[in-house]
Amino acid sequence: MKHKLKANLQMNYGMSALMRAVLLSAVLLSAFATAQAPIVTPTQPIGKPMRAASAPAANAKVIAMPAGLDFGVVAPHTLLEGNFKLANTSDKPLKVLGAQPSCQCTTIDITGKEIPAQTAGVAGMLEVPVTMKVSATGLKTAQVKVVVEGEPLPITLELRAEVAYAVRLAIADAAGKIQPYVDAAEDASRLKGVAQVFSSDGKPFRVLSVQGVAPEFVNWNAASDAPLAKYEVRFALAGEPCEQVAKYLLVETDRADARMIDARVRHACTKISPALDIAEFRSNVGVIPAGGAGTFDIEIKKMGANRIASVKSIDAKFSAQLVGQRADGSSLMVTIRLTPGTNVTGVFMTPVHLVAADANGQPYMTQRPESGAPGQPPKVITLPAEVDVLVYGKVE
Repeated sequence: MKHKLKANLQMNYGMSALMRAVLLSAVLLSAFATAQAPIVTPTQPIGKPMRAASAPAANAKVIAMPAGLDFGVVAPHTLLEGNFKLANTSDKPLKVLGAQPSCQCTTIDITGKEIPAQTAGVAGMLEVPVTMKVSATGLKTAQVKVVVEGEPLPITLELRAEVAYAVRLAIADAAGKIQPYVDAAEDASRLKGVAQVFSSDGKPFRVLSVQGVAPEFVNWNAASDAPLAKYEVRFALAGEPCEQVAKYLLVETDRADARMIDARVRHACTKISPALDIAEFRSNVGVIPAGGAGTFDIEIKKMGANRIASVKSIDAKFSAQLVGQRADGSSLMVTIRLTPGTNVTGVFMTPVHLVAADANGQPYMTQRPESGAPGQPPKVITLPAEVDVLVYGKVE
């Protein structure tokens, strides 16, 4: 492999510098894949190499191997661990001057370390371990910008994962295509239908409730049939009055890693336009023991130096307390404790109200467009930055 790598790195210097850099990246990625350790049974998600979104700098001497890691589908609150290598193709050692993650969810510690020079045409290598903590469901991406002495541009390391529970929901839309949401935006009759509930790993489980009541299965008998890895269950959501149309379809299972899951309901009455840029419109607090409390995290984007000043439960049957908050790049990670009252049992969904303040403790104001009079342009109104977050779970 060393002779092949050396021959490729030294070939055809009549090519353009950019073409040589692109070829170098491809050769190193191929060598990295060849040199991997034997396959073992993973105990945690393994990142698969991704190619760079753009070519390296034309005169780059250091290349990331691989350029990115894709961890695929992972569970919420998972600490992902990945390994990169920095390959030095120059004849002298190069020092890492800095490594800046895009968020505090990502950790890396290579500042001040040295990338060995190439030897006999074989690139010098520096091992680069990186971790990324994921929490809320959805697509999670992070980048690390690595500055190396003598390099014209930072080297970008990318990490990506789809955060999802081990059990998922799928519903056919109006065109018959399977979607992770209830498609009733144009046809309210679709608030009634059939949802598929399935485990991503193929393991059997049981569906315990749909929207807080006993499930109605299609072609499966809960009393006599063995558990399955996939079910079809019927659902029927209220279509009026508007404030009673559910924003989410909630399903409860017996899997410890997916006790409560949801699917967004798209309908004219369920539109959400928050004054703060929250990453997810809802939070899953999971199962709370009777008399206990649960905590959940909220990511609020583009907060800068602004912070959450207060939180409260809108429903008097619950109480909410601000546990903590921390900056995460340009976002803010907020932790809240929800305590159900003694009379709350079973599945619930309840709103929690958040109020933001600026760095001086004054109300943080946001601007929103509002439709003007007929024939007039939209108006921009200034409002306090407040938002309601839906929180769901179960008390048992």
